[in-house]
Amino acid sequence: MVEQSTLANVSGLDRADLPRILSELPFGVAVLDGQRRTLFLNRALESLTGFSTADVAGVFCRHVLRGSFCLHGCPCLPQGGACAPGACTESREGTLINRHRRKIPVRLTSLPVLDRAGAFLCTLDVLEDLSALKDMETRLSVSASPGQMVGRCAVMEHLLRILPAVAQSDSPVLLTGESGTGKDLLAEALHRASPRARESFVRVNATPMPEALLDAELFGQAEGPDGVPRPGKFQLAQNGTLYLSEIADMPLAQQGRLLRLLDEKAVLPAGGDRPMHLNVRVVAASGRDPEDLVKAGILREDLFHRLNAVRLHLPPLRERGEDVGFLLAHYLKIFAAKFRKQVLGFSDEAQALLSSYDYPGNVRELRNMVEYAVMVCAGEVILPEHLPLPLRFPQARAAREAAPAPADQGRPAGAHKPARKKA
Repeated sequence: MVEQSTLANVSGLDRADLPRILSELPFGVAVLDGQRRTLFLNRALESLTGFSTADVAGVFCRHVLRGSFCLHGCPCLPQGGACAPGACTESREGTLINRHRRKIPVRLTSLPVLDRAGAFLCTLDVLEDLSALKDMETRLSVSASPGQMVGRCAVMEHLLRILPAVAQSDSPVLLTGESGTGKDLLAEALHRASPRARESFVRVNATPMPEALLDAELFGQAEGPDGVPRPGKFQLAQNGTLYLSEIADMPLAQQGRLLRLLDEKAVLPAGGDRPMHLNVRVVAASGRDPEDLVKAGILREDLFHRLNAVRLHLPPLRERGEDVGFLLAHYLKIFAAKFRKQVLGFSDEAQALLSSYDYPGNVRELRNMVEYAVMVCAGEVILPEHLPLPLRFPQARAAREAAPAPADQGRPAGAHKPARKKA
């Protein structure tokens, strides 16, 4: 039988202190000895597994933390059969089967605990329940398609984790990020996860047009050319979500009207004298830094502060680390199914090219590259020759971009080459 004092000796605390501290943690923690026998389960892990510490004290962890981690032997026990410092410190995702035989997606991290002399004392197995994250990914992706929002890096996991709470609010939202990072997808995800999901999602591109025409396009007309009232984009989004895909493209006059709409929850159609009450959730996006747009006078400062109450930022793909490999596998599976091909993966050379590329077009560019590669691949493995030319020959692309402009491009408009003399 495992000595009860072992747990207290881990840190020199009183016997009751360490279990109390571990049980306050919001994630599951198991304390295991050198043969990975169970010493203690904190409150969160007891709830997750359905076992109490009294039920499993002295039981090997493979009978308690049962799951996909144990299918091919314990990953944390070397051949000698005892834990050693650093033997198993990386995180791994898998499924845990609890006492009621329910599969729960989890992330497992094993941390060895050493005494002051560096001798092994015990192992802390930390388990994070990923059920909420997986459920949200499923809700955001009704069917597997190139348009679903996915990610595994810490920033994207945090974004997907807070998205349900943001979606339940009616506050305006400002989305920021470079072109191709997924702002449009995030706006649609917010709508689909919100109570407004059954209502309209209306996207607005404030492309350059006469202000009077844009005013009617956005806010409607009390009387159209045929004498019938013509609803604008805001009226069409009633009870739903209106998405402004690039807020900086909206003229300042319309920005002022948008600010009043957000404050008063009403809009006055062009030519009308009676305001119309609106119940619309506004989501705006900007591919440029909104603070810089305010300084340049392109974005009204008062509107910026009104939208900036809830701000979600999508990082460029070059800052998402592990997501490149994950997204390559994700889109490979989708496009292989779309084109009905048995394309199973990338060769080492192709994987190296794709992993070292900086993706200035972000996720959109990566998705397009995988689509092209799967389309032209005739076998089961994508090779370098199946990748787009700019990816295969980066030196040629860099040389072309660095080359000086042709002489004609530097000539003023209307100027002509000197006439060639006749022989």
